Amino acid sequence: MAKSNSVAKLGVGAASVVGLLLLAGCGGKSPLAEICHDNPQVCRDLDLDATCRERRTPLLELRLAIKRQQVSADDETQFKLLQALESYNTCLKRAAGIQHVNNPSLTSNAQRAYALTSESLQALQQQTQGRDNAHLAYYHWTKLSDRSALEVLNTLQQQHKIQDAYILAGLGTERLRSEPEQARELFLQALQNATPEQFVADWLLALASVTPDVELKYLLQKTNVVLTDRGVNQRMLTDSLGARRAAQAGLDTEAQQLAQALQRGEYQQSHWPDRLAYTEPVAQAPVAASTDNASVSGAVTSPTTR
Repeated sequence: MAKSNSVAKLGVGAASVVGLLLLAGCGGKSPLAEICHDNPQVCRDLDLDATCRERRTPLLELRLAIKRQQVSADDETQFKLLQALESYNTCLKRAAGIQHVNNPSLTSNAQRAYALTSESLQALQQQTQGRDNAHLAYYHWTKLSDRSALEVLNTLQQQHKIQDAYILAGLGTERLRSEPEQARELFLQALQNATPEQFVADWLLALASVTPDVELKYLLQKTNVVLTDRGVNQRMLTDSLGARRAAQAGLDTEAQQLAQALQRGEYQQSHWPDRLAYTEPVAQAPVAASTDNASVSGAVTSPTTR
């Protein structure tokens, strides 16, 4: 999922930022206690101890920004709120299982906050269900197995309203078996739209699985190996080239170059989108007087399984 936005991106005022940055402090009467005293509704489900404070601070910042109307409470903000609340809730779940012998209140406070934030998370999930925002629909589809949210995404994708690489890749994964050609197009678009930070190397393996050209299939798999340093049976990978083994040395060089382009953010402005989108023309069968002259096509080996 997308990374949480910074305070600056949320539009929180400078004075608020300075105060909120102090929330991680402990000892004495903290700014957190004062803020929660003045804004009890935004702190109702929080653990005011130091537990999970790094996850708590972004959540509190966003809640305060919404309350003070420093950001619009639109679907995008609700999506960020879902992310922040879920992240904090996940941290509290771990903390609630830790027994503090010398300070039992740390455990009980974490357990209370976990129970309350679970209720808040469920309520926010219900509140945002059925929205036609791509980020919210993707959240509901992947986190809550909401098939109606997938239908929303499919509609938005058909209308060319989805640009996020991770959503395009998710839709591509969904169609790998049922609609391989569409899956291929979605992964190619995901590569085109992704920044180096967003790019996921295993997209190349998924793309390889729906790429008919033997050499491109090898190139994608080899590039994944270069990027991940994962173990691979090179002999099996080479065998997948079949009659085109002579191309291996050049493809190995290309794999290094493609890996660098993806890592450096140079993919979009390079020749690689066209190179990977290439589809080998289907050869026309010659007209023959008898079946004795019919050509025989070689079988393409399926991609190496890992």
